[in-house]
Amino acid sequence: MKKQLLPLIGLIVIFAVNICAQWNDAGKFNAWTSATFSRKNNASKKTPYLREIRSARNQGFDRVVFEFTGDIPRYQIEYITAPITGTSDEEVKVKGKYFVSINLQNLPYPDDEKLGEVKMLTDYKNAYSLAEITQIEWFEGTRWYVVGLKAKKLYRVQQLKNPTRLVIDFKQ
Repeated sequence: MKKQLLPLIGLIVIFAVNICAQWNDAGKFNAWTSATFSRKNNASKKTPYLREIRSARNQGFDRVVFEFTGDIPRYQIEYITAPITGTSDEEVKVKGKYFVSINLQNLPYPDDEKLGEVKMLTDYKNAYSLAEITQIEWFEGTRWYVVGLKAKKLYRVQQLKNPTRLVIDFKQ
């Protein structure tokens, strides 16, 4: 009886972990928050590839833009604490005192190498709140970035089209 029960318990645990690891839609677009923000974006018709990351200072906020070809992938944005480690368990140094994780999923490795290249157009010198944007890893379709901030700030999220963009604003 115990031999039959152990595999069943193992399967239940695996299913429970997988269900908990799936993201639901959380947060309201264009609303200032410090809570976790996520979108499933499961209805992708065009394969998403990250094309460009840029940042700029605006009146009242600093903006970070992730531009894609195709659709916006599934993502989760949340505050995290240091130390920051990827799947290799090696610590990655990111400038800043506070850190926002931007986890982009379902971004495949492209057959065309040019689709895998990401332009980084960032300006930290003029930013009030941004210290750095760093890619932590690209592993099994997940691209994980961390935004280092000079102080803990509220952020807001927008999805824009033509071109497809994920926009994150940080209050100054």
